[in-house]
Amino acid sequence: MPPDVPPPTLDVPDGWRLVSEELTTPFDVRVVTVIANTRIYEDVGLRERLDDVTDSDATWRFVFASRLRIRPAKPPSGALSRLVTDRANSRFVDVLGERGFESIERADAHRLDLGAGQTAAGDAVSGDASEGSSRTAATRYRARVRLDDRSIPVEAYFAAWPAGDGEFLLGGGAYPLSLPESTSFDPEDAREELFSMLRSIR
Repeated sequence: MPPDVPPPTLDVPDGWRLVSEELTTPFDVRVVTVIANTRIYEDVGLRERLDDVTDSDATWRFVFASRLRIRPAKPPSGALSRLVTDRANSRFVDVLGERGFESIERADAHRLDLGAGQTAAGDAVSGDASEGSSRTAATRYRARVRLDDRSIPVEAYFAAWPAGDGEFLLGGGAYPLSLPESTSFDPEDAREELFSMLRSIR
């Protein structure tokens, strides 16, 4: 497998840890091959706090970042962005399932402001992205995760955007919307923290 796809970088808060890094070929069709370098981080601080109140081994909060490289390299286009985003969205649903989330369903899309110098994918919420655009669409998912004898709601987001000829950046993550009363946790803060990490992907 070609080793020429550097891993993405992102800013993660204290208490988060890299739990997976892999180089894969997410799809290989007749006209293009896509190679991905993906990193997954987990909020181990929250996991450790929950270990004291539950026996569940669920993934409570995670974030991932991927750098996709397309061969042969092709300039970004609406059609290519849609192909990459559709395939990557499907893979994100698989990732949620692999990490213990259930009842996964697509909800809606939100605007995600990107960092300076990044351009948005062609299917941004506001329509086709114009040159120099700094927003893209973040697809929101609803899901649930088992907590002892019940399940709790989870919110997840996924986004993809071009990062130069033949390259895309992807990011996503999930967090619970409620936790045991004895665990200090604010889902609004978790959402803002996730968006901040997604915006930091390079």
